[in-house]
Amino acid sequence: MRRIQAGLAVLIVAAAFPSGGSMGRSAWRSTGDDQKRAEARAENKLLGTWKLVEAKYGSTAYKVPEGTTELKHVTAVHWVLTVFDKDGKVGVVMGGPYAMNGDKYEETPEYGITEIFTNIKGKPQTFTWKVEGNKWFHNGTISSGLTIEEVWQRVDSI
Repeated sequence: MRRIQAGLAVLIVAAAFPSGGSMGRSAWRSTGDDQKRAEARAENKLLGTWKLVEAKYGSTAYKVPEGTTELKHVTAVHWVLTVFDKDGKVGVVMGGPYAMNGDKYEETPEYGITEIFTNIKGKPQTFTWKVEGNKWFHNGTISSGLTIEEVWQRVDSI
């Protein structure tokens, strides 16, 4: 069993470092584009995990149901929305790439489950956004015509 585990470890390392276990010098070198991307990420106030605390869809105020958590995870290139109950059962998940330009935020759902996802898959959803303190204000009209006003709070721990 240990021999199999050791063999798997060697295969994993070989796959991660195809040049025989050591990365070429160029893999460690930073280019000007890398530096610009790193600076853009550092300035991206949306990076992190956010919890929905307030919303209005159309003209109807929305209250997150008791025992339900709605999180949005934003990385340097993707977003993921996850909704789950107190038992950890996931009811909604969707995500995809996003882009920002000034106060414009555009996310494109590329994967997910639920009817909501099915209706907006592959269609860019454009919003205005701002971050004030630990709150993210996210407003716009999705491709189906529904207006949304959401307030997300930065999550340090759940």
